[in-house]
Amino acid sequence: MDFGDVLNLEDQYYQDGFQEGRKENLTHNLIEGKQYGLQVGFQRFLLVGLIQGCCKMIKTLNVSTSVDKNIDIIIELIDEIPHGNEDASVQIYERNLVKLKNKFRLLLMALSKHWKNLSPGSTNKLAFETVENVSKVVAGELNAYVEDAGLDVSSQPQTDMW
Repeated sequence: MDFGDVLNLEDQYYQDGFQEGRKENLTHNLIEGKQYGLQVGFQRFLLVGLIQGCCKMIKTLNVSTSVDKNIDIIIELIDEIPHGNEDASVQIYERNLVKLKNKFRLLLMALSKHWKNLSPGSTNKLAFETVENVSKVVAGELNAYVEDAGLDVSSQPQTDMW
């Protein structure tokens, strides 16, 4: 009788369980990675879409030529943003988003001068903070894990707004 195989039986079951758990973990990581990517993409482009929608509505009001010129510049900045996830695309997105937010703020300030004519009797004005808050409420907060310098993942979820 060979007792070596009986003694190694525990190691064999351990290795089988380890491989099965590893395979299952890879499957779950793929699904979670796709969900995370979709949510990040949604959060990043929701604000851009809201700004674009507001600009299209403001343009229909025919407020003034200066407002229309600012809207055209904002739409051009939005059209320049690629929908990919390459490093160059992300850099263009980041650069244009800063310009886009500033131009949109200026547009809303210029629009506030014409607000009495657009909405008589109303004290409500459209502000950038309102649009940004709507974006945050609709998109929600993304729970992500932050990696330490030692490549060890912390157990505390961190909330990131993208």
